Amino acid sequence: MITYRCDGCGRTLAQDALRYTVKIDVRAAYDELEVHLADLVRDHRAEILALIERLKHKDPREIEETVYKAFKLDLCPACHRAYIRDPLRFHPEQGIPDTDLDIDAFLKSLGKSKYLGEDTTPSGE
Repeated sequence: MITYRCDGCGRTLAQDALRYTVKIDVRAAYDELEVHLADLVRDHRAEILALIERLKHKDPREIEETVYKAFKLDLCPACHRAYIRDPLRFHPEQGIPDTDLDIDAFLKSLGKSKYLGEDTTPSGE
């Protein structure tokens, strides 16, 4: 059986439990370059050698993370609500609301089951 762990609170989530996935891509911002004929014919060798020299003693992972970093989080419903409320200040260790909404019960009350999308509305309604 596959299980997941909420990256917010650490709660174990069963394979069929409601969970949310958050994907975050952090990229270095840059302005588009305008390349002119003078840029194409200029000798860039000295600039490239200077850049190599500056980066020679740096950790490759550190260099990579200054350009791009990706994160993927699995969140339980409570952590999802906390994250949506304030994504830049999401700190589950500061306490997450206890009001855990039972999505399956809610869907069943509407006549929908999480299994196979079956209509569970009692006959005659």
